[in-house]
Amino acid sequence: MNIKTSNFGDIDIDEKGIIAFDSGLPGFEQLKRFVLIKESDMVIDWLQSIDSEIAFPLINPFLIKDDYEFEIPQADIARLQIDDMEDIAVYSVVTIPENIKDIRANLQAPVVINTKEKKGKQIILGEEYPIRYEFYQKVGE
Repeated sequence: MNIKTSNFGDIDIDEKGIIAFDSGLPGFEQLKRFVLIKESDMVIDWLQSIDSEIAFPLINPFLIKDDYEFEIPQADIARLQIDDMEDIAVYSVVTIPENIKDIRANLQAPVVINTKEKKGKQIILGEEYPIRYEFYQKVGE
């Protein structure tokens, strides 16, 4: 399947890699189908919409905050059809500003993907983690 992207131009994707976000993402509820675009030499991955050119930069939050942890609510475990925690991938949406030293991740709303069932959801946590976690200075400490 060929899709148009704003960051990568026209690309071919394997339809088997499409991840269903039944509720969309907060603020983008109309977007329900995404694919992960990974570049092997980068720590930033992209959650690319299949239905528009919109893409969200993502990072593994455990790379930038080693004590990051949360529980996935039971309702979301059921909704995502998670049988084995080994089948999930967790990401944080990243904001990449003009000044890269101000790069930040949203730790309060992780994106959880069941890689086996190809289902995803952005989960909103409580106040224990910030929406704007600046990590440029923290990486490599």
